[in-house]
Amino acid sequence: MSARAPKDGHTLEENLHTQPLHRQRAFNNHEALTEGWYPALPSPGLRPKRARSVRIGRQRLVVYRGEDGRARALDAFCPHMGADLANGTVVGDQIQCYFHQWRFNEHGACTGTRCGEAAPTGARLEAYPVEERYGFVWIYSAAVAAHALPVCPGLEDADVAAWHLGRVRLYAHHHAMMAGGIDLQHFGSVHDLDVDFALEVAEREAGVADWKLSGTLAAGASWRQRLGRWLIGARFGYTLRVAGGSIAAITYGREQRFRGDGFALPPLHILWGCVPTDDGPSEVDIFILARRRPGLGGALATRALMGLTMALLALLQDDDVKAFPNMRFNPRNLLPVDRSVARFIQYANQLPLSRWSKAPPELAALERAQRS
Repeated sequence: MSARAPKDGHTLEENLHTQPLHRQRAFNNHEALTEGWYPALPSPGLRPKRARSVRIGRQRLVVYRGEDGRARALDAFCPHMGADLANGTVVGDQIQCYFHQWRFNEHGACTGTRCGEAAPTGARLEAYPVEERYGFVWIYSAAVAAHALPVCPGLEDADVAAWHLGRVRLYAHHHAMMAGGIDLQHFGSVHDLDVDFALEVAEREAGVADWKLSGTLAAGASWRQRLGRWLIGARFGYTLRVAGGSIAAITYGREQRFRGDGFALPPLHILWGCVPTDDGPSEVDIFILARRRPGLGGALATRALMGLTMALLALLQDDDVKAFPNMRFNPRNLLPVDRSVARFIQYANQLPLSRWSKAPPELAALERAQRS
């Protein structure tokens, strides 16, 4: 009987004496939250002049939509006596606490109290950048965003249509999923695809890097090998864009042609927005993206392309998730062929940590060692 995926991160506490868990500064560490964009809630769930209480990692936020229609995000607890501001009222473009009606603007400054007395100087809240895209409200886990909310490679200047497939629980940290995207060995062992890949890594801006894989699909005996070579020829490639350690945006088949030298095939785009949970696994919002085409025919073609992308996602995801049950993802004995995974671990560990991290003593020590 196959193992069932655990419903929590209990494996983090198992085999600690015989198989010690190697804690990383940021990579695969659910107690460390990197600075980046995190999915908060669907945009339709935040109506005008309404507030919502949202938890990302261990940080509770109030997200509210002002009368101007724009969403804002602040630390949730009123600095007066700690009430959750989401229980309050939106007044104009500010949030007013329900308990004593202290009012705060989008920068976190207290603009007034019901009693008329001036609030203490320290009575202010941290404010965070907000973007709305793909039908979602996204919040950046620092006071200033180092980069804009990313898009899949090739869609930078496009009018993008998005389809939110829903939120799933990985039963593993999302860095394990991202590392799998550039794990050159697993294409043969998991997907039964014999591909000789080459890897290029290009940093686009602070916190955003493109991991480009291109290679040759061997003339193997598996049905996937035969179908792949019939459909796209021998050459195959894709690009994984990692942003802030929290978003993975992938584009399959850029510059791909039917049978290798026929008509151009449209690329397929998938984006994951990931949030680690207290016990180790991650919650992941999955989006299918596509270039929006004009007219009714274009809309139908866009929807058909999204359906094709969903089919590809289901095929690959069903393979990958079979590795997650009871996985602790503790890479200790890597081989030279695992150099792409080792490089991703190093990359993730260099990302800046958000103040939203739990920061236990050992994590603080790792952070001090990184800075020295």
